[in-house]
Amino acid sequence: MNRFTKVNVAGDGACYFHSVVGFLDMERLVKDKKTYYKKDLDKEASKLRKRVVTWLRNNLNFQYENELTIQDDIEDEIRNNPKLQSINGYLRDMSRPSAYAGQIEITATSNILKRNIRVFIKKQGKYSNVGLGYEINKSKDKDITLFHNMKPGKGKGGHHFEILFPTSKAQVVTRAQYDKFKSKSKKKSSKKNRPDTKKRKMTRRRSGRP
Repeated sequence: MNRFTKVNVAGDGACYFHSVVGFLDMERLVKDKKTYYKKDLDKEASKLRKRVVTWLRNNLNFQYENELTIQDDIEDEIRNNPKLQSINGYLRDMSRPSAYAGQIEITATSNILKRNIRVFIKKQGKYSNVGLGYEINKSKDKDITLFHNMKPGKGKGGHHFEILFPTSKAQVVTRAQYDKFKSKSKKKSSKKNRPDTKKRKMTRRRSGRP
């Protein structure tokens, strides 16, 4: 049995930020014992992007275990992307609503939220972690789990992030499934509250009413 339910998000360049805020929103809804359905989280995703860019700007000297820094990572990105000329240029580009996020932004998000972020791919029908992500601590209780398709290029469907929500936490349904469920519930409720015409006729006869 698969331990995750994959929940799609829009492929608009902000899929990483939508996936993170979507995961957090699902956690909140589960905690409040509400059924999950997809909703507009554009504002939340935009706020997270701004927080990530600000964190990167203020933590260029942040050091990984291998002693490389955020600045080293960004400079490596600049060397591989002729469109980027400087660190400020990278941060300006990342501020765009449709700019794709990667490992650098995952590191920032993890430190901002104080949560592990683990990213999985689909390999031979099973979800497998290939090292993408960032670990704050060894505890897996508060992991944020995401899916990454790892397709080459940045075209349609390329490097797309989606939510991977643990099935152990809750039964996850889509908006369409939610609407269908609500529609069935209303019909059942309507039938239950509908007056029984046979009983009404019998009552009228016994009381002598016409």
